[in-house]
Amino acid sequence: MEINLSSLPDQKYFTMGEASEILAVKDHTLRYWEKVFKEHFSVKRISNRRMFQKEDLIIFLKIKELSERGFNVKAIKKVLEEGELSFNLDVEIIDSLKEVLKILKN
Repeated sequence: MEINLSSLPDQKYFTMGEASEILAVKDHTLRYWEKVFKEHFSVKRISNRRMFQKEDLIIFLKIKELSERGFNVKAIKKVLEEGELSFNLDVEIIDSLKEVLKILKN
């Protein structure tokens, strides 16, 4: 999974609004992901405001991509915990299963 780091602004912290705008998702979606995948984030609070680091945005991008591919929360957690190799393997298996399903439907 390739994440284009050059497209992220060069700053240390991002507010919820900035992160939402950069990732093109709503604030409530980020809050939900932060809650569900809390062990993967290092959210800092400054003046009672969530502040995300670039690493957090990268994780959000991974979650967003997996979510758009149809992965559920449990599958996304597995991918985040096991890393890239597991993700590639899972995608290959899913693609193979989709092909088998097409054949069976015909």
